[in-house]
Amino acid sequence: MGTVFGNKGTDFRLEARHQKLQGLGGLEGVFGLQLDNTRFAAVGNEAFVPFTRNQQRALFAYEELPTSFGRLSLGGRVESAQVQSLGADGAPRFAPASRRFTPRSVAAGLLINLTPAWKLTGNVAASERAPRDYELFSNGAHIATAAYELGNAALQKEKSTNVDLGVSWQPPGSAHKFGLNAYVNRFRNYIGLDATGNNRGANGELNPLDANGDGVADGSGEDILPEFAFSAARARFAGLEATGTIRLLQGKDVVDVDLRADIVRARNTATGQPIARIAPLRLGAKLSWAQGPWSAFAGFDYNASQERVPAFTRVTTGYTLVNLGASYQLKLPLVTLLWFAKVDNLTDKLAYSATSVLTTTAINADGVQKAPLPGRSVRVGLQASF
Repeated sequence: MGTVFGNKGTDFRLEARHQKLQGLGGLEGVFGLQLDNTRFAAVGNEAFVPFTRNQQRALFAYEELPTSFGRLSLGGRVESAQVQSLGADGAPRFAPASRRFTPRSVAAGLLINLTPAWKLTGNVAASERAPRDYELFSNGAHIATAAYELGNAALQKEKSTNVDLGVSWQPPGSAHKFGLNAYVNRFRNYIGLDATGNNRGANGELNPLDANGDGVADGSGEDILPEFAFSAARARFAGLEATGTIRLLQGKDVVDVDLRADIVRARNTATGQPIARIAPLRLGAKLSWAQGPWSAFAGFDYNASQERVPAFTRVTTGYTLVNLGASYQLKLPLVTLLWFAKVDNLTDKLAYSATSVLTTTAINADGVQKAPLPGRSVRVGLQASF
């Protein structure tokens, strides 16, 4: 309300694929160039980032080498990035500034066919990322996150080393399949948005007086917001992901059970504190049925409680969401029509997301959270594919 956000940009990408190099074992791949130029402006009371300009120039290459046991891959990317603050009309807190970065990233991968059914994969990467404009220059009340956000113009490139290993199983011609993947990512300077424990008035005053505790600054009459600041820290992420499909019935009727699970642990290795807004243990299952043009499913998604949170961040309780759906597909000569109906959160469960900043910031005067996940919803629709 009362604020205009504008974003204008151009993107150019050129790719070239070379022929297989038989002298190098059939090596094939692509290389290319990418150019990006964007300008962002916010005019009004909700402008928490200055007018900015982002320019990026990148060269990249990706190569694959087929082998007797599987496949080798190698990729690389080098960028030249410039992030500029152009200031903002009538907002002296936004000073003109400019930062330049040269991120470089390389990655290598390996696929091994152990048997016709079993595959083993491994990947290692060293990645760099230039900070975004809001990570560098934000300074204001961000109404969408119900927080006063502070950028850090001294941030350096985000650097990480990443290793993952995976194993998958699917017999030839079978619908049964299983996959398990494990990964560890180490960051030299993970850029995150964290609560500082301070409060700000909408005009930027630090820890304004609120004698009656109504969430409004006594002096300015503006809402009081928790202060969040961008910073960089050493961090470690480690996780497991698993998926599987079991075919219960094959014939006129097809019945499958899809299973999935994932868990991640992330912490600041300098302080030992957990990283904010990390998903908890998640489990899911879906029973699906299909017969000709008809299909239907029933499933659930379980999220465990998330108690591994840093200071000034809210713990979230666990929840289970139940979903149902059905569809009918009609194939015509020029178009395919899909009628569908879907019910999300069938039990109308009250739940809060551990990965949303609003779970911590959107709190009313009585301390009750104001931003739950959607309740029960019903959608009926028609999709046409040409």
